[in-house]
Amino acid sequence: MNAGSSVLAIVDAMDGAPVVWWVDLGPRVAGMSRLSGAWVVDGADRGQTLQALTATRVALFTADGEMALKEHEVATERLLDPEATLAAVIAVRDELQAAYKEAAKTKKNLTAPRWPTLPEPLDIEAVHVPGGDPRTARALGIGRWLNDLCRAWDAVEDERLKRSYMRELGGPADRPLPAVIRDASRRAAA
Repeated sequence: MNAGSSVLAIVDAMDGAPVVWWVDLGPRVAGMSRLSGAWVVDGADRGQTLQALTATRVALFTADGEMALKEHEVATERLLDPEATLAAVIAVRDELQAAYKEAAKTKKNLTAPRWPTLPEPLDIEAVHVPGGDPRTARALGIGRWLNDLCRAWDAVEDERLKRSYMRELGGPADRPLPAVIRDASRRAAA
């Protein structure tokens, strides 16, 4: 995602309380969950806490989350575009499938890649996963969608790295999720 942290901050709000959920979009680490922290920000220092939880991070927020950020005067510089990120994963998978088809023209015993099922496009306002504090349900749903996308990406990379003719399309090591990050100032101008 960048030279700094690969942890994204999902920002939502429910019943007047900002909700932040962190998701690690970086390379997979065995035994570590990508859902790496969750907070319901209530109390007197909401603005400071919200700033601390989102500072330097790429953000993804709901309409209520955006209102909470504005209310507490917390700026975000970079935003994840979930639709474009999903499209980037699909484009890489399709490029790798084309490489397989091309290689299969001259090599008879190639095993076809087994591509993972990708998540459906994210409806950031409607996604809802119950668990724990009900105020976190939407942020958790977004986090789980991102986790599913990262797991699918990891499976795409596994298929690529199993095949020597595909390794030249991205190198010999796992690549990070092709996250599409937008400048927040461009969104504000739109």
